[in-house]
Amino acid sequence: MVIDRRQHQRIEVGYWVSLKYPLLGTITGDIKDMSVSGVSLLLDEEINFFVMMELDARIHGEGWDESMPSLPVQVVRVSQREVALLFSESLEDCWTPPEDDDRGYAVQEGRQYGSRQGFKVTYN
Repeated sequence: MVIDRRQHQRIEVGYWVSLKYPLLGTITGDIKDMSVSGVSLLLDEEINFFVMMELDARIHGEGWDESMPSLPVQVVRVSQREVALLFSESLEDCWTPPEDDDRGYAVQEGRQYGSRQGFKVTYN
């Protein structure tokens, strides 16, 4: 039996990331899931990342505040093109995962993803 030791809720998001590392340049990938403490992503190409490697990450996508600075991250898991990154500082001050209401809708009060501005909940 596998015990999930994650401290923060992870959710699927529609964001992608660009990572900068001096010797590799810019690497991109799609974020599979995200929490206030880190992200799991699928790189566009296989790169020789290693655990404890430190990079700068920029998150992109609809609803993300593009004016936010790069985020320092550290690689904590590598499996071919799948990489898990830990944020050096929690994102709790600028982004939190939405909470599910009793109908299963994602609801978040007073914040937009990646922004401190209010937002409107839309139902599909």
